[in-house]
Amino acid sequence: MKTIKLFILILLVSLLSGCLENHKKPIINIKNGKVGMIGYGSLISKQSMESTLLRKYQDSVYLVHLEGFQREWNFVWSNYDTSYSEDDLKYDGFYIREKDTIPFEKIIFLNIMAQKESSMNCVLYFIAPEELIGFDKRELGYERIDVTNLIKEYNFQGGKVYAYKATPNYIYDSDSDYKNSIIEKSYINLVTEACDSIGSYYRQEYEASTKPFDPDLLADKIIWKKIR
Repeated sequence: MKTIKLFILILLVSLLSGCLENHKKPIINIKNGKVGMIGYGSLISKQSMESTLLRKYQDSVYLVHLEGFQREWNFVWSNYDTSYSEDDLKYDGFYIREKDTIPFEKIIFLNIMAQKESSMNCVLYFIAPEELIGFDKRELGYERIDVTNLIKEYNFQGGKVYAYKATPNYIYDSDSDYKNSIIEKSYINLVTEACDSIGSYYRQEYEASTKPFDPDLLADKIIWKKIR
């Protein structure tokens, strides 16, 4: 009986501590007509984000941490995926390595994967709900998930916060995709330069919360050939 009472007491203390800690977090009141959007890869770059937003972003940018996830290089897109093109065009892709021209079929990008007790740095923007349509198109192959309650630094009222996570059909499979996939160096540069613009500490956090990629997948120069 004493053991049961002790267990209940420990459980209550734990729950109370969690509630108190959660209550201490500052609250962001999301304005009417706004939603939050997390950037963890190319969207860390405000310039890249604005290219899809089609306007200058003038709202606040918050540096936050998304809990329960880590970044991975495991979103894979095929050159022959016509859903990305309005006119059903396909492309042959080639990359240059030591004077050799090597064909590839797929490109790998960043994604987020659930990982207990992990935390990853990212940025938080606020945009109009109708502006999410442009980002849904940009992030084709990803699904928009609700992460409102997974932001370490803040609680939110009045709206939701979203992040993009790859759908199962776009997850990299090392067994079938390795030989015909690459990671484009210019994409890596876009992300890391965006991190560097925030600060060296931010770049270090990015590296620490991102699962490393196979360096053999890195491609410096890419050549595209349009086909039908």
